[in-house]
Amino acid sequence: MTFNRRLTLRTLCAGLAFTLSALAGTAQAADKVVLRINFTPWGMHAQYFGGRAQGFYAQEGIDLEIRPPAAGQQNEVLIGTGREQFGLTNADAFVKAKGSGLPIVAIMADQPDNPFSVITLKKSGIDAPEKMKGMKIAWFQANVIGLIEPVLQKGGLARKDIDFVMVARGAEVQMLAAGQVDGLFGYSFGQALTLEEKGFPVNVMPVRDYGVQFYGTVLYTSEALLKSNPDLVRRFLRATLRSLIWTHDNVETAMKEIVAVSPDRDLKLESRKLRMIFDLYNSPDYATRFGMMNDAKWQSSINILADSGDLPKKPDPKTMYTNKILESLDESAALATLIKQPAK
Repeated sequence: MTFNRRLTLRTLCAGLAFTLSALAGTAQAADKVVLRINFTPWGMHAQYFGGRAQGFYAQEGIDLEIRPPAAGQQNEVLIGTGREQFGLTNADAFVKAKGSGLPIVAIMADQPDNPFSVITLKKSGIDAPEKMKGMKIAWFQANVIGLIEPVLQKGGLARKDIDFVMVARGAEVQMLAAGQVDGLFGYSFGQALTLEEKGFPVNVMPVRDYGVQFYGTVLYTSEALLKSNPDLVRRFLRATLRSLIWTHDNVETAMKEIVAVSPDRDLKLESRKLRMIFDLYNSPDYATRFGMMNDAKWQSSINILADSGDLPKKPDPKTMYTNKILESLDESAALATLIKQPAK
């Protein structure tokens, strides 16, 4: 009996030691990963902050740090050179970076269509392209002029027919509300909702309604990381898709994580914005799998930039992206089905 008790105790201790060792090994094995986002945190970033808080990234062995845009530096350089692992960026910035030779690759489309729109006050009566002649429009220096041209052409207009007023980010809403400009070029789920919340009803003319085929935002990594550690890329995407699935049914809970890091954000307003973004996700591009990309839309995105003079060299659309990892994840197919229902 004594021998058996000692053997049992030894076995238990050995098992406990193995378990503790395994746990310690798991903790040590967590990959420290940086996600560099495209703006200071707001509604469109809720899935990343909410998913991290829910532990989806930790469950994939990822210790995730989310960083806002780098001041005075092209974010794509940080990822392309391997200093950081993943980025979320606007498609125009991605195309420019790729055209400049940075070794980056899109691994998932976040917004399948560009959200930019011409936004005017309802009282102005400017609710169609043909009524835009002579208008003053608030414009950011970084905006892509080619995105507004199909809207102008629909009204029989050219660039010279409107006055582009260069403004700093954050000033465009106040200027439109004060009547200093007749419209602004912004997000259908961004400035438009902010103006409505402030008591200024608006007209919204989304560029996608006028034939613009241009990606909105994309997740990307370096070509080197994709080649050397595809498992990390797969785990990161799986955690992100799980985060999106959870956020779809927990919008305000996820948004509280945004308010925690950006206290100036309004919970209800940002939640409305995110629900609108989920509506935009319900796209034919995502009919079978969320996040899928194609040559044709990348070619169109490239051409619009090049035709605007914003792209000295055209990259090959086939080098812009890969769907390979998304195609291996069941969560991509599950999310494609879920987004056909309104977010809660």
